[in-house]
Amino acid sequence: MKFIYILEDDERILKDLFETLKSIDPQLHIRIFPSLALFHDWLKTALQEGPKALATGGQKYKDDTSEDIAPSNTHQLRLVIAKDEFLGTQNMGLVKRAREFFLRKKMCTEQDPTSLVLTAFDSPDFDIALAEDRIISNVIFKPFDKLILKLHLEYALAGHHPLNTSTVASMKIKSTIEMLKGVTLNSISEVGFSTINNHEIKIGAMTKYYGEPFKTDDKKSIFAFCNSCKEIAPKEFLCEFLFFGADNKQISQIRRSILQNKSHKTQEIKNTRGSTTRILILDEDSIYSSELKTYLADKISNVEIYIYNSYAQLQSDLADKETVHRQHLPTQFDIIFANYEVFAIEQKKRWEQLCQNLQDRANKSAISLATMPALYVIAKKNLNLDEVLGLTSWVKNLFSSPLDKAYILKKILSQHPGLLNKEAVNISSMEDQSLLKVANPVEITQISEAGLVLKYYRPMALGSFREFILWRPEELETPEIIGSITFTEKDKGSEAVLNHFVFFGMKDYFLKHIRLWLREAYIKTKDKG
Repeated sequence: MKFIYILEDDERILKDLFETLKSIDPQLHIRIFPSLALFHDWLKTALQEGPKALATGGQKYKDDTSEDIAPSNTHQLRLVIAKDEFLGTQNMGLVKRAREFFLRKKMCTEQDPTSLVLTAFDSPDFDIALAEDRIISNVIFKPFDKLILKLHLEYALAGHHPLNTSTVASMKIKSTIEMLKGVTLNSISEVGFSTINNHEIKIGAMTKYYGEPFKTDDKKSIFAFCNSCKEIAPKEFLCEFLFFGADNKQISQIRRSILQNKSHKTQEIKNTRGSTTRILILDEDSIYSSELKTYLADKISNVEIYIYNSYAQLQSDLADKETVHRQHLPTQFDIIFANYEVFAIEQKKRWEQLCQNLQDRANKSAISLATMPALYVIAKKNLNLDEVLGLTSWVKNLFSSPLDKAYILKKILSQHPGLLNKEAVNISSMEDQSLLKVANPVEITQISEAGLVLKYYRPMALGSFREFILWRPEELETPEIIGSITFTEKDKGSEAVLNHFVFFGMKDYFLKHIRLWLREAYIKTKDKG
């Protein structure tokens, strides 16, 4: 028989818990401990009697009309629900000893250990991080959302087994969300940052990072790609990342924070070796193009710069067609600056066509292009996440308008050491031990208001925790949702593993966010259909 112990002295909370548990399974045997002292006294009895003490422990709830149960060695303590003040984050030592005690006295099994759910009020005094322990099944905040309370208690009763039924509808969906992993900064500069990692990171690898250094009034994340990775000790790598698509507010804020730090450092860049670098500026705005050309020519000595205000004219000239506005072009280009609108239609396909035309032109001159030009895109409007993500695989970098020309110069000098700058350029940096969170895109196959199923290349440890972001445009209001893994199984359609998570420590605004995300995901799914 399954027993539930509730450590609680608030009548309203007891009523909600009792009625919810009985609605899940009327056969559950529920006992109340209105004080921690009463629970301590029971532990002393249980020390001698083991599972037989379960039937006589605590008190019946006042509305409980079930018959008394005779003590038995086969009884199991399936779930303990305790208010945080009784048996919670301030008493984790006691919690762990109690869990070990239940196992040792055979009140539960290794396969189905007693689940522990904490109840707490969402207040500044409660630190959810203290509850992120594998022995804690969940934290449920008061006052309860009745539907979520029921589902989370179902998860706790199921333990490390899948739920057969669900109170809240679960949506089957193939979608990508972000799973977070913590990493500590080593330093941050005007153009990027460095971290120390326990594994090598591939050059060019693009990742999204969340952290305080990148937070503005509407963002808290930034894209960055690995520019260098050096092993500095066994299994210790110093990795340098450069920003991708940082907006002007982020650049200004990072620069200001560094310069205000009295211990900041400067690194001088003065490239001394390089051959002629051919730059193409592609923008329908001739004034904008001319300003950028003038600036680059003024700062860099070994450049030839060509301007086009028409993509069609460029393609015509690459094919050596005679037209009124034809320019005579070099055989190849090294760098291209292009307005985002040039690639707004068919995006990557249009870039690939341009690359093919460049290759064909080189072939006519019996020249083999080892690499295509580095493409820098300039966005004159705010791009959403999907638009930025769409650029990361084929664009060298993304800059925002109005142009921060000093930032652009520092970025291209960092990425193209063959550019000969006429005057030394200083890049400021400072040591920074801030915690960043790396956002790894992961696929989910199912999601509800209380949990999700994650498709992954390996099983994750039962009871372990992960943080997820269900991204929405209001980034500052997008919470980092904690999930605890309850069950793993092989995916029938592939070699992957399905990892089942229950959301942990859900707050009201978390639930509101999930419901909005679910609604938008449903609409997108219907639109695709």
